[in-house]
Amino acid sequence: MSADTSLRILLAGVGGQGVLTGARVIGEAALAAGLPVRIGQLHGMSQRGGSVEATVVIGPGRTAFVGAGACDCLLALEPLEALRASARLKPGAQVWLNTATLVPATLGALGRPYPSLPQIEQALAARGARVHSLDASALAARAGAARAVSPVMLGVLVGAGRLPVSERQFEQAMRDFTPPRVLETTLRAWRLGIDASMQQSGKEAERA
Repeated sequence: MSADTSLRILLAGVGGQGVLTGARVIGEAALAAGLPVRIGQLHGMSQRGGSVEATVVIGPGRTAFVGAGACDCLLALEPLEALRASARLKPGAQVWLNTATLVPATLGALGRPYPSLPQIEQALAARGARVHSLDASALAARAGAARAVSPVMLGVLVGAGRLPVSERQFEQAMRDFTPPRVLETTLRAWRLGIDASMQQSGKEAERA
């Protein structure tokens, strides 16, 4: 990332997954690195599992808005939410996709089936995105907190080397935004995400 370009990140999930906190952590880490940053958010009925989106734009500019075809990085904490956000991806965008599903009640009420994971991955790839899938929910449970999906996905982003901040700066931002009672579990989930991302990158490099 050069000084005259921006990195546009979109986080998408459902209420209770920590989407908004995740965006704040990324923003705080960017500020600690001395970078201009803007954060935006759009959320529905989070208490009912509604869609939640947050954007982080790092670099020059005035808005946090990430429009159609503008997203560089998508952190999708739920697969269907990745599909909803697919029109925002630019060609060559990187997508990190949590494969664990949270089927919204509205689909059943409307009689609509939940798309299969391969269908979702194919739709994202059709946008020219590079999709990296992992079971972040399983990693969160392994860390000791099944709800710690957001820290896992933040770790994946850090491990992929997509952020212009150091791991130390990011860890400090995690500490600043995490209640003491869940700090160690959250950091453990974050580190598992870093490890998973680095392992995945190594396997992809071997296949290339």
